[in-house]
Amino acid sequence: MDDPTQWKPPADAAELARQVHEGRELRHLDLSGRDLRGAQLGGGVFHGVDFSGTRLDGADLREASLIECKLDIANLTGANLHQAVLSKCSMAATNLHGATLTGTKFHEVTGPDLDLRGADLRVASFLKSKLDRARFAGARLVRCAFLECELPGADFRATRLDSVTLLAADLRAALLDGAEFERCTLINSTLSGMRLTGMRFPFTQFTDAALEGVDLSGADLRNANFKGARLAKARLGKANLANALFVEADLRDVDLQGAELTQAIFIDAHLERANCSRAMMYQCILHRAKCHDAEFRDANLTYADFAGADISGAEFGGAQMFRANLHAVQDAGARIPTRAVTLGTDPELAAAQNWLPRFTLSKE
Repeated sequence: MDDPTQWKPPADAAELARQVHEGRELRHLDLSGRDLRGAQLGGGVFHGVDFSGTRLDGADLREASLIECKLDIANLTGANLHQAVLSKCSMAATNLHGATLTGTKFHEVTGPDLDLRGADLRVASFLKSKLDRARFAGARLVRCAFLECELPGADFRATRLDSVTLLAADLRAALLDGAEFERCTLINSTLSGMRLTGMRFPFTQFTDAALEGVDLSGADLRNANFKGARLAKARLGKANLANALFVEADLRDVDLQGAELTQAIFIDAHLERANCSRAMMYQCILHRAKCHDAEFRDANLTYADFAGADISGAEFGGAQMFRANLHAVQDAGARIPTRAVTLGTDPELAAAQNWLPRFTLSKE
């Protein structure tokens, strides 16, 4: 057997493939600037290898492990990295245009200007990676995840994101024009102040997201989940929010004029000074919602349930309120011209809710 201490850098793609297939772990080799196009390197283990500027177009790197490698300005156009692992690699301006990256794991990768256009990223994951100005246009983003990644200037324009997870992602500097998000998860992510008018986010999770001042006018947000989200002063006029969840959300001073909110749920939400004029709020649930000084002028509130809500100072002029439930509301100063068609406080239910035991047992 060859003396491992005498190993020499492979002269070409065939020699490199032979060493990989022999099971050798390639460590701290300088392969920068080489022509390794089409190399068969599946299952290879590369530790601290310098591939800077190397041609790896069409290379087979399926299930390979690249640890602390340099891939800056390397060309991996059309390469196959199915279920490969790239950990703590430097990937500045690496070209992965059209590459197969299904199930690929990027761990603590530094990839400014990383080119992922047209890549197949199904079930790929990026963990704590720096992806400044990374390009994803036309990539196949299905069930992939970006966990605690830095994405300033990342380009998702005209790209469809299906069931993608963006955990704690700051997207304020990302390029999202024409992007479509469906069944995505944006938990703890930040989109404050962004202009996202008319965009599609059906079935997307915005749990605890920062959305202050965001402009989502006319957006498709059907079945979206905004539990605990911060939406103060957001613009949601004419947005489709049917069946959306706003449990415990901050919607103070939000613009919901003309929005579609059929069967939306606002339990324990803050709607102080919200403008819901002309909104379709059929069968909405607003239990214990804080609606102080909110505007519901000309809104459709048929069968809406305000049980326990604070609607003091709210304006309901011209609103449709047939069988709207006003059980135990706080309504000081509220203007409700159509109160006669609403349901007032249910005395038996109120008595049950306010019941206290006549006697209490001593803790001693």
